[in-house]
Parts: sequence; C-alpha cells; structure tokens
Amino acid sequence: MLIGVVLGLAVAAGVPWPAAAATALAVFHPAWFLVGAAAWAAVHWKRRAGPTADDESAFLRGLAAELAAGASLRRGVTAAAARAPDLDLEAAIRLCQTGCPVEEIGSSIGTALPVNGVAAAATFRLAARTGGAIGPVVDALASRAEAMGRLSRERSALTAQARLSAWIVGGAPIGLVVLGLVTGRGLDAGNLGRGGTMLVGAGLALIGAGSLVVWAMVRRADR
Repeated sequence: MLIGVVLGLAVAAGVPWPAAAATALAVFHPAWFLVGAAAWAAVHWKRRAGPTADDESAFLRGLAAELAAGASLRRGVTAAAARAPDLDLEAAIRLCQTGCPVEEIGSSIGTALPVNGVAAAATFRLAARTGGAIGPVVDALASRAEAMGRLSRERSALTAQARLSAWIVGGAPIGLVVLGLVTGRGLDAGNLGRGGTMLVGAGLALIGAGSLVVWAMVRRADR
C-alpha cells in the first residue's frame, strides 16, 4: 500500500507515468517488468518507423539548396537524399544515376514523401515538360512540410494530457487488479460473493469502456 501511495504521489508531482509503472512492475514482479520493457520497446520502434514531415522537409530543403547552387535536378536529388535517410529514396536515386526521365524520378519521389507526394510528382512533371526552374516550388513544398510537422507536434502535445488521463484513470485500476492476481495479493472472490464479484467486474468493464472512448477520441484528433 505504501509503495502505491508513493508512486501515486510521484505521478501527481510530474514523474512520467511510464517510469512509475516500470518501478511498480520492478518492485512487485521483475518478470513482468521485463515483459513490459519489451512491449514498450516494440511500441516505440513501431512509432518511430516510417518517414515524417520533418524528414520530407529536410530532403526538399536540400534539393532546393542544390538547385539554387546550380546543380542539375538529378544530381540535386541524389545529394539531398543524404539529408533524409529515413525516406525511401533508393529507387529515385537509381533512376537519377541511370539517366531515366525526370517524370519517372518525380513519380518515385512522390511515393516516398508523406506530405507533398502528389505535389512533388506534379512539380517534376512540370519541370520535364517546360524546362523551367522549380527551386522556388520545391522550397515552398518544404515550408508546407515544416508547417505540417509543427502542427503534428502541437497536436501530440495537446492530446498528451488526455492520453495520460486515460491511462491513469482507466489503466491503473485494471493494472492493479491484474497485478494483485499475479502476485497473490488480489481480492478474494470467495469473500466478495457473487454480487461483489459482479460489481467489481462491472466497474472494471465501465472503466475499460471509458478508456476506449477516450482513446478513440484521441486517435481521431491525431488524424
């Protein structure tokens, strides 16, 4: 009980809830702590997988700089790709090195950009047909990607409180019950009786349903 009170006060004081949860698991059951650490690593890796608007902005800024310096479009794409290693631009680089048409290069780049894919492909088609300078257009697309990245970070920060509340209010009671059952310190269903067991189950179900509602609202806000 004392450990639970201390952890609750720590969370209220501003300690990140993952750290408090990891401490609780390490104290009550080290094996579950290892499982939780592995699950966190898997989720963290999944969230980090894939390009972001910031990666796209870095590539487009680099491409605009290369074009402004007088580089050709193919050489600029190859040089700018080094600034965004998380973007899947290997196919576009091969097309540049083999001298393929600019339209094909633009289509390949468009599939790799998460924000301005369609606009970038159209920009390359325009350059292929008119031969005009596209540096200012590429720079404008980079600015749009930067703005989208800022909006995404602000949205995540604004919804962080709702996610934290959902985890604490919904996850903490369920987690404590499960932890109590695993460690042998849980409620004795035999002493509760049928009515008490049903009330506990209904309460946990309502908490879980409320957490799912909050989670769905946060996911919708993130889109």
